Amino acid sequence: MVIIKPYLRKLLMTAEQEQTLTTQQAIDLAVQYHTAGDLPKAESIYNQILQSDPNQPVALHLLGAIAHQVGENDIALDLITKAIAIKPEYAEAYSNLGLTLQGLGKFDEAVGSYSKALTIKPNFTVARYNLGNAFKELGKLDEAVASYNKAIAIKPDYAELHNNLGLTLQDLGKFDEAVASYSKAFNIKPNYAEARYNLGNTFKELGKLDEAVASYNKAIAIKPDYADVLNNIGNVHRDLSQLDEAVNSYKKALIIKPDYAEVHS
Repeated sequence: MVIIKPYLRKLLMTAEQEQTLTTQQAIDLAVQYHTAGDLPKAESIYNQILQSDPNQPVALHLLGAIAHQVGENDIALDLITKAIAIKPEYAEAYSNLGLTLQGLGKFDEAVGSYSKALTIKPNFTVARYNLGNAFKELGKLDEAVASYNKAIAIKPDYAELHNNLGLTLQDLGKFDEAVASYSKAFNIKPNYAEARYNLGNTFKELGKLDEAVASYNKAIAIKPDYADVLNNIGNVHRDLSQLDEAVNSYKKALIIKPDYAEVHS
């Protein structure tokens, strides 16, 4: 049983006493706060679980996941490794270990960790997505495309997968296929400004400058403070010899991001 300390009582119910929960109830509560982005509350509960049971693998793993989220990858590595030592067939922990290893720049080890997660749980879409990202970081673009496509076969409505597949296809010079991937991404997620931006970049690579500007403008309509888009709009206007429009776009970018060296250049 886990005793939730008095300062956390309001998270549970109005009462005059500390609340005693089963470990699973405490984990479920912590996960609710974790999923909602309230990391301090989730962390407090995970720590209280570990005070009662220092070898609780789920609490160790998820506390490690929080450490990764806040950039403490060395701490995350230690916690998640401990969780896996206690619970060796823990696919989610191997997936988050992969993210942590990527955060430490250990991409080959990350590939191994994602592969282990997929050995345990073959239809683990997030692990396949992250495996694709790790392959992309290593410059193994064909492997990245294969991993993204396997993930899409499992979860076709995963917008981020289509976007990252598009980026990889673009790096391979497969611009028409990249356009199709970005289009799928924002058809699934209409307000996906990054996919609109990436589509604009692909149109620019294809020399379709009017289409590029149109796509960039749609990205700006979704996310008005997107300085990278304003910079690229300026670049397209410059390429079209529309210099007043280019200057105007660069100035807008600098209002948002005054230290943007490329825009100043």
